[in-house]
Amino acid sequence: MSPLFIWEGKILDTKIIDSIKAISAVIGSIWSFIVGALGWAFPTLVIMMTADFASGLLAGSANEGLSSSKGRKGFVKKVHVLIIIGCTYLLEKVIFGTQHLGDGVTIAYIIIEFISLTENAGRLGVPLGPVQNIIAVLKDKGNGEDK
Repeated sequence: MSPLFIWEGKILDTKIIDSIKAISAVIGSIWSFIVGALGWAFPTLVIMMTADFASGLLAGSANEGLSSSKGRKGFVKKVHVLIIIGCTYLLEKVIFGTQHLGDGVTIAYIIIEFISLTENAGRLGVPLGPVQNIIAVLKDKGNGEDK
């Protein structure tokens, strides 16, 4: 008889545990490949996008209510950003043999995701402190206003 594990009051068979381990190994391998091939900018962007999407869901449910059309539109935008960045990396690799431009574009999108993440935090009532001032300056610079 195989050993059993208890998780949240439920008894889990070793087959379930082995499946969780296998899935974790696959995710870890993919992550390692991405970090090795693209550096840290791209995986950081994926994490920021995931955090922003989750915080948007939280802010939506806490305030005006969840909207499947808004969520779908936001998800499609994020996928398109990933396509743009992937194409940037590919073009740069073919033309220049580097990845600096791709990293630069990726970092720009990381900043955009961070701004959105903090805006969602503000909608949730999370105190932002000095981060709020930094975000205001970044948004003003992005809109072409020099203050």
